[in-house]
Amino acid sequence: MKTLILIDDHEMVRRGLVSWLTKDGRWQVLGEAASVEEAVSLFEKLDAAGTPPDLTLLDIDLKGSWGLNLIPLLRERYGEKAPPVLVYSVYDDYAHLKAAFRARARGYVCKSRDSTELLAAMGKIADGGTWFSSSHLSRMADVSDLMLALTKRERQIFDLVQRRYNNKEIAAELDITLRTVENNLSIIYDKTAVKTRKELEAL
Repeated sequence: MKTLILIDDHEMVRRGLVSWLTKDGRWQVLGEAASVEEAVSLFEKLDAAGTPPDLTLLDIDLKGSWGLNLIPLLRERYGEKAPPVLVYSVYDDYAHLKAAFRARARGYVCKSRDSTELLAAMGKIADGGTWFSSSHLSRMADVSDLMLALTKRERQIFDLVQRRYNNKEIAAELDITLRTVENNLSIIYDKTAVKTRKELEAL
């Protein structure tokens, strides 16, 4: 039997996953957390008990925190023996995929995918493998090619658009004027050959 911890800030999602994952006896859930801080505390307790998990199932948007921040903390704590992380998220866009990939998550599954994909990804990662679907890898490659045409500022704005920031939020985040955001977005539309905000978000 393999073990995991579940990190998601929606209690009903956790309850459903625990019930489903443990039903056939292949997985044991050692603990749950709703934030990065709770996850760190949970790992401390598991360390004290000598029962580190085989897998960490991690959502990106957590209660008051960015879930991917947990990954470097685990690597700092465990080094190369850090429990592998599978990101399980509602997001299926380039910015979140790239962020998970850069954070060195071992895999990424969108919550809209079939449950069999989640189980397959969990098993492969717990056994030492990785899981990024061919569509995810293709999207990252395609958008990476597009990124070569963008300036540093344009890439920053593109990433925030992908994270569903509006123009005012982008201006505040980057400490630039709203007009600068709008001008850069116009250039990004031209360079990526998209016509609408939704198309840009979906790249």
